[in-house]
Amino acid sequence: MKTSYRNRHELISDQIHKTDRVLDVGFWGQGVSVDDQHWIHGSLLRASDEVYGIDLDFDPSKLTNPSRYRKASAEDFDFEERFDVIFASEVIEHLSNPGLFLASCARNLRDGGRLMITTPNCFNLYNIAEKFSKSEPTVNKDHTCYFNSKTLLRLLAKNGWEAEKIAFIYSLDIEFKESWKKKVLNVLYAGASRFTPKFLETLVVVAKRRQRLI
Repeated sequence: MKTSYRNRHELISDQIHKTDRVLDVGFWGQGVSVDDQHWIHGSLLRASDEVYGIDLDFDPSKLTNPSRYRKASAEDFDFEERFDVIFASEVIEHLSNPGLFLASCARNLRDGGRLMITTPNCFNLYNIAEKFSKSEPTVNKDHTCYFNSKTLLRLLAKNGWEAEKIAFIYSLDIEFKESWKKKVLNVLYAGASRFTPKFLETLVVVAKRRQRLI
């Protein structure tokens, strides 16, 4: 079983099948334009024959099947369809109430369906390094919380979920201008990743609803 992936596209290739009905939560605001090769929703569209999406806002004219998309909050959504996979990449750290998000996912998954979450790993190498020079690491101004594997698993368990896979992602394939310090850290990051995935930037959890005892 893989414990790390080079990027989210590799994760999708490994976890999503052509016959899966997939819902992508936050499909539009993913750090790149819809025409960019790194748009992660595009990778889902290539991996599965039936992909849906929700986001707070988007341009329907850019979508091949706009009827499959809805403007809705990740904390409150419903479809007539039930999904094999709900994919939520870099979403949960933006939410005010992740418990409401998990409840919406539970309503919209079929029995045995999977929830795939990716989120920043709060103890990645870059954050740890920044603690030596700053009181706190640099954070995205739109983020409300950060997780490590223990806290995310605890949140899932409290809301009736159990994890079937924990992994990490090396890079999100979104390019930013980098300082010389970041470039030095990149070398250390690459070296550390050869020995352990625990310092990688992004955490992955695949979870299922916990079975109720009859």
